Amino acid sequence: MSDPFFSNYKAFVVIPADEKQMGPEPFDPKDYVSHFILTFSLYDAVISSWREATKYKVQAKKGLSNVIDGFNAKRRGTARLHLLEMEEDQVYFVLALSLKIQKDNEKAVMEMITNLLEKDFATDLLIGETWYQIIGAKGKFERKLFSYSVQPYDYRPK
Repeated sequence: MSDPFFSNYKAFVVIPADEKQMGPEPFDPKDYVSHFILTFSLYDAVISSWREATKYKVQAKKGLSNVIDGFNAKRRGTARLHLLEMEEDQVYFVLALSLKIQKDNEKAVMEMITNLLEKDFATDLLIGETWYQIIGAKGKFERKLFSYSVQPYDYRPK
């Protein structure tokens, strides 16, 4: 093939819909069916505060923000995470999870949340943001980054 063959390629360029959107999607709680407060602590931590993560070349808050942004982009339309708290002198953080999908069975909802957190969220932090460096040998062996709790949250005033 010669160069003139693709000379008019620009007429065929169509930017995918997700790529056109700039910045994060605005959050409106009414767009979501259920909300949860998630509290995470490191499993088998080798640090006693997030401040110490820099010793292991881990930028905890920046890495967490990157993973949350990626999660929200991938799960647009079904789930959304939002950082509520991450204090430098603590070794836990708190997230809000909002879901657009409603399931009747509480067990099915918890199973879906566990899947989202352990397969997508934790893996991206563990590997993509190198958080494996701030957990001990037991955590690495079990491939477990966090212990976490999930609490339903009702934002509507009673």
